[in-house]
Amino acid sequence: MIKNSRFDDYPVRIADEAFVVRGGQNRIEDIQRGIGTHPSGITGVSVESADGVMIAELSRAIPHRQIGVTTVGEIRKIGGDVIRTSGRSRYHATLTGLTPEEASNLLMPTIPNPVRGEK
Repeated sequence: MIKNSRFDDYPVRIADEAFVVRGGQNRIEDIQRGIGTHPSGITGVSVESADGVMIAELSRAIPHRQIGVTTVGEIRKIGGDVIRTSGRSRYHATLTGLTPEEASNLLMPTIPNPVRGEK
């Protein structure tokens, strides 16, 4: 397994089975607005993802009341990828290679953030 010391014990390549969590409503316009280029040079939208980490733990760094959830494998099936990148949490990653429509379709419908809940 290839390791990258910047990200503790998590492998550089995230497994297909890993959850991918993104905060907000994840409508097409939300994804479009969120696209940017990470300082590492990867263009995409911020997500939380890591091998073996459950949705609730991935959601802790997300301030939104709603989250979208998919898997790395579902993203790869349609031509995208999830790349580990630095960020606010140790699980930060960038979803790249999909159109806003494709990303929105995978991240909707949203569910309540298990850490924030509905108010």
